Amino acid sequence: MTVPTKPIPLLYNVYKEVIPTVHRYFNQWDQLAQTIPDPELRSQALDAINKKQFHCEGGGVFGLVARDRFDDLIQFIIAYQITCDYLDNLCDQSPSLDPNDFRSLHQALLDALTPGASLKNYYQYRQEQEDGGYLHALVKTCQDILITFPSFEKVQAGMLELSGYYGDLQVHKHVVKEERIPRLEKWFAEHQHKVPEMTWFEFSACTASTLGIYVQATYATKPDLTEITAKALKDGYYPWLQGVHILLDYFIDQEEDIADDELNFLFYYENEEQMIERFRFFVEKAEEYLAKLPDPQFHRMIIRGIIAIYIADEKIQGDKDLKRKSKQMIKMGGLPTLLFFLNRWMVRRKR
Repeated sequence: MTVPTKPIPLLYNVYKEVIPTVHRYFNQWDQLAQTIPDPELRSQALDAINKKQFHCEGGGVFGLVARDRFDDLIQFIIAYQITCDYLDNLCDQSPSLDPNDFRSLHQALLDALTPGASLKNYYQYRQEQEDGGYLHALVKTCQDILITFPSFEKVQAGMLELSGYYGDLQVHKHVVKEERIPRLEKWFAEHQHKVPEMTWFEFSACTASTLGIYVQATYATKPDLTEITAKALKDGYYPWLQGVHILLDYFIDQEEDIADDELNFLFYYENEEQMIERFRFFVEKAEEYLAKLPDPQFHRMIIRGIIAIYIADEKIQGDKDLKRKSKQMIKMGGLPTLLFFLNRWMVRRKR
């Protein structure tokens, strides 16, 4: 079956195939999370599941490219994304400010991408320990699926690279407040030579997405993947498309982050005009690199869908100032983004 490359067929496949499959496997993890013995770990696991299911629904769209391994790929994406969201909660909502704790927790993400890696006590630096095997089960699920993908060895290094960046970011941004910016600036200085010209906060945003990991896993399901295509897949999503994704994520959280005194990378732009102009630049560069990938039209739909999903968020539509700014972003995605936006808006109203 061909990969859908137009908005209406793509939405049809998402509602008919992707979302029901995602929910089936997602609900299994929900049930397991409810059995976690430690009340704090159980609370954080269930909070991540209840509030962030849409992350898995979005990632599940990649299953449409991996038809032969549709269920397997979606199971991997769900397990990996639930792990990310759970660990984010443990870092963000616990009293711990220990970088060793955050580093140990995020070792789970690297192990998940390393079939055969031994399962560890990822909670070694925190009081809460008893999760009933929940985190180990997530990691093992990822390992057991990835090892069966015929081209996994071609993409593993790229997936580990992006996972390493993601873990580094989580460590640096959750330590004591006065250390966060210096640590992020130092981290950027260490990697600045590997990325196109950008600021430390833009680099941080580019590392906070998991989409580059998922697109590599998607094409690892195909037996004929070459080294050149594997590299193109990573370069197609990181840094530009991942940057678009997370800049939008921070865009919708601005008011919330001001109220909670949280780190928001958009606050470091000099003004609104600079922010919009840089976002436009990121979109243009992402489009340029996505054009070099297999199934380029599908990936263009991904970026348009991302813009639409975030702009349709109730945080934007309920704020006159953010809604005004968002209209410029919708224009960048053209008609497909408008169609995705209207679909998301109608779904949200129905709910």
